[in-house]
Amino acid sequence: MQITFRYTSQLATAAGAAEEMVEVENGSSLVDLLRDLAAKHDTDFSKFVVDKDGNVAPTLVVAVNGSQVSFEELVSLDKDSEVMLITPMSGG
Repeated sequence: MQITFRYTSQLATAAGAAEEMVEVENGSSLVDLLRDLAAKHDTDFSKFVVDKDGNVAPTLVVAVNGSQVSFEELVSLDKDSEVMLITPMSGG
């Protein structure tokens, strides 16, 4: 199945695109997908997604189909789901 990943700010710049379609297996875990994305992209991207131990970066905010999700709960991804990765903004 295909999942759309949308990226904001630094992630979009690091990925070279604001979104990408990813082919995933049914039942894939969101955390595993984030690790796969981090491995696929360079350090400028992955540092916002996972830490050096492969855990989801504590500053990353993830929304699935428009609703923010917590990694403590089981997140279900369906065909055509949209996952938005939001990094912290700086400035003021």
